[in-house]
Parts: sequence; C-alpha cells; structure tokens
Amino acid sequence: MATQSEKGKAFEYATAIAVQNLYAPGIAKVIENSAFSVAQNNFISKLSQVEQKEYQNAASVAVSEMFKFEPTLTSDKSILEIKLADDNAGITGDVRDVVLTKPTLDWEIGISCKHNHTALKHQRLSGTIDFGNSWAGYPVSTSYWNKVRPIFSELNNHRIEGINWRDLSTHGMDKINDVYIPILNAFLNELNDLDSSHSDLATKFMEYLAGKNDFYKFVMNESKKTVDVYTYNLHGDLNNGGNSLTVVSLPTQFLFKGWKNNANGTQSENTLLIKMDNNWEVSLRLHSAASKVETSLKFDSQPLKLPSSLKKISKSY
Repeated sequence: MATQSEKGKAFEYATAIAVQNLYAPGIAKVIENSAFSVAQNNFISKLSQVEQKEYQNAASVAVSEMFKFEPTLTSDKSILEIKLADDNAGITGDVRDVVLTKPTLDWEIGISCKHNHTALKHQRLSGTIDFGNSWAGYPVSTSYWNKVRPIFSELNNHRIEGINWRDLSTHGMDKINDVYIPILNAFLNELNDLDSSHSDLATKFMEYLAGKNDFYKFVMNESKKTVDVYTYNLHGDLNNGGNSLTVVSLPTQFLFKGWKNNANGTQSENTLLIKMDNNWEVSLRLHSAASKVETSLKFDSQPLKLPSSLKKISKSY
C-alpha cells in the first residue's frame, strides 16, 4: 500500500501529464528530471490501475479549471515547459510542486499538489534552525536559543540511544511538559518579541507559510472523489492577461498569537493559534514525524481561515 508521501508524488506526476495532455495551443514538454522519475515511479508502481485512473481524472479536472484562469495557456502557442520541483525548493519558501514555464515569454506559474490534506508549508524547529531568519529574515535572540537548545541537546542524547518517543517518559523526559510546551512557549515569546520589533512580520510570516511564489493549489480528496482548486494569487502573477482573479491581500498585523483551546475548553498541549487581519488564520501543531526521537520537531500548519479573494473551486471527478 502506498504511503501518503508516495501518493502525493503520484498526484504530482498525474498533474504534470494532465497539463501536457490538455495544453492545446502548441507543444508541451515535460522535463524528465530526477523529481519526475520519482513521481512517475510512484504512480506506476505504487498505485493500482483503478487508482491511476482516479488520479488522472482528478488531475485533469483540476487542470481544466486552472486553464480557465490562464489566457497564456489557452491562446498563446509558444512551447510550454513542465517541470517537477525538487523537494529542497520548499526550504526557501517555494511550495510549488509542478512549475509551468514559457521561456520565450518570461512567464511562469506553479501548482502545489496535495493528497487528502490542505496543509500549508511544513516547518521545523531545532537547536540550530533559526526560524526568525529563515521565515522572515529576522534572526532570533540569544534568549530563545538558551531556552530551546538544552531541550534539543537532551533529545539528541536520547536519539543516540535509539529511544522511541513513546518510551521517553521512562528515561526521565516527558514529551508534553518537558518538550512540546516549553519549546512552544519559547517560540511564542520569540514571535511576540520579533513582532514588536518588525512591523512587517505578519506579512512575511504568512508569505512564508503560504508560499513566496504565486500558485494554484490542487487538493485531491480520495474518499469524497472531489478535487479543490485554490488560487494563491498573492503577488498578482496568476491570471496574467485576464481579469477573473484579484490579488489576495497578505496580512499586515497579528490579531492573536497564543495557545489553541480544545473543544472541551482545556488548553492544547501542542498547538498554537495565529490570527491575522485580512481574514488569515492558521494553526501550528508541533509534532514528531517519526517513531524514534529526533533532534528536530515539525509544525503541521493548517489554514483555518482564508481571504474571500482567494478563490476555491470544488469539483467531482
């Protein structure tokens, strides 16, 4: 059975091929790089024939909707290049999985492909990752490092010992009270300090989470047999030559930064809530993506509210 990651790569392949097949004005060329080979292999070897057909259908429906917003894809006859992005692109804030380029026009847009989830960019915290600098260009303080580095140093000792997260408490360290809560408190305090010093932090924070390059997000829901298309036109690069998309306003300020409350009224043990103006709201859930102790932790970043100018088109496939 294919993993979530393998299914995501397979959907990227299906999307690239759908663009190639549906591009009518001229020649569409897929760049067969290493990322394409991985995605193609996942599509062919990890999916059943029934699944392959479903992925193809979902991708074709989504691509057809995207074409409606892009005159350059329906009227201009110049060669279209289709390229799957390397995973390292996400480190710099580029969340696009499939990049479409017309070199003769200096034109480029991208697609972020999601399978069964709508998450924003995943980020990590560690004893060496300067989240302020990598997210917004503003280095974190010595105070922040002094709070988190001892925790990650102790985690490194348990990593060397090969300890599983579920067994951490038997080694004198509680995952919630000794790891998640103090790290998130340090993160939250530092975010507040950076915000007080830099008036554009909310803008840069959301731009990093959403993506520094404009893109269409395709979200395939396998159980519902639906695909959603989101228009992340944050800088006005989408719908070039058209008038059906407006620029989506990024936030200019934070309205709330704090702990999320659970449904029963108790405070969450691992999730923060970030509210901003222009109707942006996200949750940041800190977790480990592995069974064994690691020296970094990942944020699962989920969009809870989006501006109305960011269109969402839902279609069955």
